[in-house]
Order: sequence, then structure tokens, then C-alpha cells
Amino acid sequence: MRIGFHTNAYVWSGVTDIVRIARWARESGFDCVELGPGIPLERETFARVSGELPVAAMIYCRNFIDDDQELAAREQQELFRRMEFASEIGAKKMICSTGISKRLSIPDAGGCDPTKSLEPVLEFLHRAVDRAKELGLVLCLENCPMYRNIATSPYLWELIFRNIPDQALGLCYDASHFVWQFIDVYEPMEHYADRIHHIHLKDTRLYMDKLGQVGILHNTAKERGFDENQWWRHTVIGNGEINWHRFMEAVKRLPSPLLDLSFEQEDCRYECDPEKVRRGLDLQMRRLRTYL
Repeated sequence: MRIGFHTNAYVWSGVTDIVRIARWARESGFDCVELGPGIPLERETFARVSGELPVAAMIYCRNFIDDDQELAAREQQELFRRMEFASEIGAKKMICSTGISKRLSIPDAGGCDPTKSLEPVLEFLHRAVDRAKELGLVLCLENCPMYRNIATSPYLWELIFRNIPDQALGLCYDASHFVWQFIDVYEPMEHYADRIHHIHLKDTRLYMDKLGQVGILHNTAKERGFDENQWWRHTVIGNGEINWHRFMEAVKRLPSPLLDLSFEQEDCRYECDPEKVRRGLDLQMRRLRTYL
């Protein structure tokens, strides 16, 4: 089980040089990186980097079943291009979202029923899984609700896996998103243990006093920055609601030989500046060692 981090934290701070990121990662004791979409895919550069610091996974989350069919086709084509690159540089996992149809799932009257988008999601995933298998990859669904994703709950996972039982389709498990959706953080790790091949390490803090004032539908949380009416925010591990001793005990029981841990740093106190990003990752690595 290797420990790495998602490159987005550095990209958002203005650093896209994978050589520089990899050098710092090695110096700080990380085993690998998770490659986000902001890093240029330059084969010669990665030929130098990947031999010294493996790329555990690549991630590309977009709306792959957008109602704009041309846009959806372009995003799917880009995903497949990135899957090919992942295979070339020795990554074993491609992380993605599913997409959602606004026309089917988000009516003008309000609300959201993600199950209405299941049919086009399955059609897309069948093709994506087939391509992943051709390339020697496992396709892992992230449970982040952003980017119009329907693979965001155990209920939706059950529907997806019932229709696509192929073990080449797995999960990138991010417990932080379950916290603010009020979904149990720990039980799904046992129920879907054989599907979890990658874990995003991130925490979420709830502000219950603010929630009592604005309500659950007032969802203004940001990946960067902090809005005065947010009732939840992502944090570094240990600053939120997750019991990390309990969480890591569950992680140790996961059977996947591909399992990697990846810090996905989206804490407004450790962002938008490379030195802040580095301090946040250093802090989390120290904390993780105590939980392990």
C-alpha cells in the first residue's frame, strides 16, 4: 500500500511542473503521485519521472453523458486518450466520474433523481470498462458529487455494479463526501471492500450552527476559498468529523493488491500557495503515520 497525493493541490497553486512536484514528493517520503488533469501529458518528461516516482493513478472527472452530445463525445474521447497515456506510463488505475443528464435527472421543478441517468451512464461505462481492460487498467469511480456524477452513494453503487459486475470496474473511495451527505463513512468500506482500489484521504468539517441557519439546500461549499454561508468544508485529515483511527483500521482490511492512499488536499487553509500546499501535505503525512 503506497502513499501519495493528488497533483491538483499544486496545480491550483500555480505549479504544473511534474518534475518539480515529483522531486518534492520524494524528498518528503511519498511513494507515488495521482496525476490530475492540470499536468501536461508530455511523454519524454514522464519517461524521466515515472522511473523514480510511480504514477499510482490518473484521474479525469467530467460529465461524460452531458445532454450536449458533442461535448459528451469530446469528454469521453479525452478520457480514453488519458487512459492510453496512463497505460503507457505504468499506472494501473484510471479514476473518473460518470456524468449525469440534467434533462433526465434534474427537472425544472427542482430536486434531483440520479437514477434517471442510470441507463446512459451504464452505456458509457460498458465501453469505458472494455477499453480499460484492453489497456490493462482498472476503472475506479470517484464518489464526488461535483462534475454531475451519479456514483455518489452506496445505493447508486449497487445499481451500477449489479448491471456491470466486471471486476475491472472499481471505486476510488473518498469518505469526506459522505460526511456532508450524512452517509455512513465506515460500513460501505466493508460492504464494497473488493471494489475499493484507491482512497482519497480528505476530511470534512460540519458547522452545525450555520446549518441550522441556512439549511441543507444552501450548499455553497467551494474547492478553493470559504464562503461565509458554508455549513461544511473539506479539511486536512484530523481536522474534521472522521475518526481516522477507525477509518485506517478499515483500510488495513481492504484486500486489493492495487490499493494506494492519496491525499486530495482541498483545505482552504493550505491552498493557492506552493508552500502552504507543502505544509499541509507534510502535516497530513505526520498524522497518517500515527493512524497507521
